[in-house]
Amino acid sequence: MVPAEPADDDVPDVAGVRDDVVDALLTFVRSLRRAGVDVPSNAALVAARALVEVGFDDEERARAALRAAFVTRAEDVAAFDRLFAEFWRRLDAHLDGDDNSGGFVDNGPEGALAPLGDDAGAGEEADESDEAETGDGAESAGAAASVLAKSLQPGPGSDEEDATTATYSPAGRPETVTVDAAPLDEDESLDAAVELLVGALATLRDRRWRYAPSGRRADARRALRRSVSTGGAVVSVPERARRASDLRALALVDVSRSVLDTVDRGFLLRFLRTMSAHLRRGRVFFFDSEVRDVTDAFDAPTTTAAVQALERVETEWGGGTRIGHAVGTVRRDYPAAVDRRTVAFIVSDGLEMGDVSDLEDGMTWLARQAHSVLWLNPLVTSSTYEPTAAGMAAALPFVDGLFPFADAGDITELARQLEQHGTSGRIGFEHDPRRMRLTMNAHDQT
Repeated sequence: MVPAEPADDDVPDVAGVRDDVVDALLTFVRSLRRAGVDVPSNAALVAARALVEVGFDDEERARAALRAAFVTRAEDVAAFDRLFAEFWRRLDAHLDGDDNSGGFVDNGPEGALAPLGDDAGAGEEADESDEAETGDGAESAGAAASVLAKSLQPGPGSDEEDATTATYSPAGRPETVTVDAAPLDEDESLDAAVELLVGALATLRDRRWRYAPSGRRADARRALRRSVSTGGAVVSVPERARRASDLRALALVDVSRSVLDTVDRGFLLRFLRTMSAHLRRGRVFFFDSEVRDVTDAFDAPTTTAAVQALERVETEWGGGTRIGHAVGTVRRDYPAAVDRRTVAFIVSDGLEMGDVSDLEDGMTWLARQAHSVLWLNPLVTSSTYEPTAAGMAAALPFVDGLFPFADAGDITELARQLEQHGTSGRIGFEHDPRRMRLTMNAHDQT
């Protein structure tokens, strides 16, 4: 006997519940950060896995699991508890189907979740039929949590998954580039920092050698070749040095929701416009779920004009993070953008939501083709940051240096390290004296 198919009303809407859980969890992360809680970069993934383990039946178990994932400092416990209570109420109402607020909203004071309406607790005195419905919701919620954990960990996914779950944002849906006018004012300190950076790039040497009467190294091979004509006697020892190169830049800029929620958008755009003005030999690509060549926009005379140019062509940002896809697209569609004279800058938080193997393949090609690869990560500004996220960890072996990216001071430090050590020296956030001082201060306090 073939079992009868369940009616549509009896089938849990796992996709719908999944979206609600994703919205709630990621909004909770952003609310905590805006309230001053130092949430680790991979906390959302850890929290999703924790919810899979503890489920949605016991609030205290869920609270303990999420606190372990999100809270790293004792002083953040009070803020976590305050925001968790509202997060749980909204999540519970969504899973029971009682929330008519139209989604999770995080525009309250200090990043707090918007309060529920008066009807939020209407189901507290439910009868047996209501309990049965709640049980169905719990089953679909459990399935949703399992899907959530998979969607927040690196791996291949459909375009639909990328659009809804691939970022630390409620939906990760792209929107047209818009920025408040005030943050677009030109910044003299940033201009000076970029000028230092461009000067440091000019000091980098090519991979090829040049031969000259005076240089940095003795060339024994060339001396032996010359000795053939003199019966084996070495008359002179030529020297060689790296050939000075006419470097250009490639900027691959992650404009996914997770990055836009972390970095100052005005600073990001001012940096790109100022770099383009100083170099005049470079390419700029925006990427989230898709890749966009925005080089022409940043040739504008001001940052405001650059944003207007982006708006005219309806450039979008704020989707999901697919770094490997972006590098692969440049490799396939813009191969002339990278050669041995190119310093590649990748601006990204490294929270890859595509296939990590694609990222590894792309970074292998980029490291081989480019003069050097420098990674600017807004999360590195935290003194406790470690590159443990799967995407960042996969890309790190192919990167010449990983640096913080939040203000003009970070660009100045990048320029200082490049000028002193080049791209083959000991450079990166680990060698940043500012980070070392913070670490030493924290150690002294403990």
